[in-house]
Amino acid sequence: MKHSLFVIYIFYCWLNNFVVINGSSAGNVLSQQSTKFAILQAVRGDEQVVLTWNAMPAVLEYVIEYGTSSQTYTKTLISLSSSLTITGLDNGFTYYFRVTARLITGATNTTSEVSVRLPRLSGLRPRELGLLINDNDPESVIIGEYYRTRRHIPSQNIVHLNISTKVQLSSAEFLVLKDQVDRSLSTTVQALAIAWKIPYRVECNSITSAFALNYMDGPCKASTCNWATSSPYYKTNSTKPFTDFNMRPAMMLAALTVDETKAMINRGIASDGTHPRGSAYIMNTTDSVRSLRARIFPVANLGTALSSSVNVQIRNADWISNTTDALFYFQGLASVINIDRNEFPPGAVADHLTSFGGMLTDSYQMSALKFIAGGTTGTFGTVTEPCAYAQKFPDPTIMIEYYTKGETLIEAYWKSVLQTFQGIFVGEPLANPWKQEIV
Repeated sequence: MKHSLFVIYIFYCWLNNFVVINGSSAGNVLSQQSTKFAILQAVRGDEQVVLTWNAMPAVLEYVIEYGTSSQTYTKTLISLSSSLTITGLDNGFTYYFRVTARLITGATNTTSEVSVRLPRLSGLRPRELGLLINDNDPESVIIGEYYRTRRHIPSQNIVHLNISTKVQLSSAEFLVLKDQVDRSLSTTVQALAIAWKIPYRVECNSITSAFALNYMDGPCKASTCNWATSSPYYKTNSTKPFTDFNMRPAMMLAALTVDETKAMINRGIASDGTHPRGSAYIMNTTDSVRSLRARIFPVANLGTALSSSVNVQIRNADWISNTTDALFYFQGLASVINIDRNEFPPGAVADHLTSFGGMLTDSYQMSALKFIAGGTTGTFGTVTEPCAYAQKFPDPTIMIEYYTKGETLIEAYWKSVLQTFQGIFVGEPLANPWKQEIV
């Protein structure tokens, strides 16, 4: 009787294993018909592959093995279902996969090997981003953990600090933190995400510039209207700023509330590879001094001269409202109204050329965080009086050109500012609306 039942069971397994599942082969999907245990689809993505195989009856578990050489598997994962998303892969590499089904009887069945070459995509990758968390700030801990999970930041790239929750650090306090960060991170980490909104400055320097280019005391001792060392990253084609210039551009994951910060992060992620079309509004307002960027903007760069995706226009008004296409919004007022009367596409940036927009929590002008609250994904402001120098603020031409050619928000924003020492960069660093595959 037992022998008969076992024969029936084996026949059942054989029968179910020969169901034909149709698939199609197109684009990023490797797909095949199968009458045996096999990998049916291998869908490539950004640093990931989604594997699907035909289900086996009476399975205990599936063992997925993979590596970058054929028949040499260096990683192993376990799945209880017939599909698995494998993350943390390197773009530009070919990966080889096989799946083994372990049956409750003790028997095993293994698929043939399949290979998938991942695309090389433009922009910084999560593995190239360091994440700074202030363990003394509960909001920082929440935001840091949220960003880590949403962007899959490697654990070795996370630096936990203990910082007083105050607006400004002294240069001495900061140098201790800078040393800890530098010692903690690998040389492969090219940029930083800072998961707090205070402290936002180091004496007269922004904290994003201080972490990137070190604290600069010259203007603090003389006048903040003076110039300091220019950013070597300005208007370059570098894809590895730490490797090339020994600097890590930094950007704050900050907003007025934790929920607004999470929403900003979500917008950045949602923007990736969407290739939006819209407008850049460069405002020529009633404040002629703060409208400097509109007054000096090259006429030749209007329209779609910089990017086929963006219609650049000078708008003679104090604000825009009821728009749905504002990918870039460069303002020229101390305080801007009606921000939230626009529907900004994911990945949009907005900032205003004014003295103290970078005073994130205590400005007597408008905090740049109001742009984040209004639905943008990135913004910029200065933390001390810069005087009306366009070189201390984002250059719209450079920002639009670099962002729309496939660079991340942190890359394009940083490259658009020559004199960064007072400028605070805020946003979702890895937002990449115009992400492109590099051939």
